[in-house]
Amino acid sequence: MLKRVMFCVMILLCGTFAKAQTVDSAAVFDSYLDLNMAMFEGNTDNAERVSEQIMADTAALPPKARVNYYNILGKLYEERQPAEAKVYYERVVAHVPNYYVAHLALGYIYIKEAEDNEKKVQANSTPDTRWAHITSVKKAIAHLEKAQACDPNEDTMNTITSLYKKINDTAGLAGIKARLATLAKNCVDLLETQ
Repeated sequence: MLKRVMFCVMILLCGTFAKAQTVDSAAVFDSYLDLNMAMFEGNTDNAERVSEQIMADTAALPPKARVNYYNILGKLYEERQPAEAKVYYERVVAHVPNYYVAHLALGYIYIKEAEDNEKKVQANSTPDTRWAHITSVKKAIAHLEKAQACDPNEDTMNTITSLYKKINDTAGLAGIKARLATLAKNCVDLLETQ
C-alpha cells in the first residue's frame, strides 16, 4: 500500500514539474508581437530586451514567425555586431532563399569582412589570408547579385562591378547580365509571418 501511495505521489510530482517546464506558445507569440511593435516604433532598446526573452523559446513560434524573428535579430545586430547579424540573416536566407533584403544585408556584411581580410593580406600576405579575402568577396558578390536582380540599384551594381575587378574575375563580370536575369525570378520582398 505504501508503495502505491509513493508511486502516485511521484507521478503527481513529475506531472507538476513537466507542466512547469512547458513553454506557453501564446505568451511567446505575444512577446513576438511586442518585438514587432518595438521595431515598428523604433524602440531598439525595448526590442533587444524582448528579443532576449524570446531567444530560449524560439521553437514555440510558428515557422514563418521564427524566420521573421531571425530577420529582426539580424537588423538589431547589423550595426554593432555584424558577425552575430550574419548568423541570423543566414538563417533567414536558408528558409526564404529569395528574400533579397537579407541578401543585401549579408552582401554588405561580407564586404566589411572582405575589407578586414584585405588589411590582413596587406599586413601579412599568405595563401590563407588571400583565400579568406577572395572568399569573403565572392560571398559578398553572390548576395549582392541576388539583391541587384530583385531591386536594381546603380550603387549596388557599381559595388558588384568593383568587387569583380578587385579579384580580377573578368569572366564573372562578363556573365553578370545572364545571372541577374536568372536571379530575378521569384524575388521575395516581404516575409510572411503566418
